[in-house]
Amino acid sequence: MSVASLYKTFLWEGAYYGIFASVIGAVLGYVCCIFVGAAQTDTLQLVAVPVSVIPEAAAVSVAACLAATAIPLHAISRMSIVDSIETGE
Repeated sequence: MSVASLYKTFLWEGAYYGIFASVIGAVLGYVCCIFVGAAQTDTLQLVAVPVSVIPEAAAVSVAACLAATAIPLHAISRMSIVDSIETGE
C-alpha cells in the first residue's frame, strides 16, 4: 500500500465517521426538538423537521472529522518513520 493510498484510506475513514455522526445527530436532534417543544407546551407533539439546518450541521460534522483526520496526517507526513521507530515515539 502506497503512502497516498494510506492517506486516502484515513481520510475516507474520517468522512465515514462524520457521515455516521451526522445521521445520529440529526435523529437525536429531532428527538430533542420534540422534547423541548413538549417542555414549552406541556404536550407531546411532533414538530416540523428542520430540513434546512440538517445539511448544514452534517457538512460541519464531516468537515470537523476530516480536519481531525487531516491535521495529524499532515504532521505525520513530516516525520521520519525510521527515526520514530528508533526513538520509540
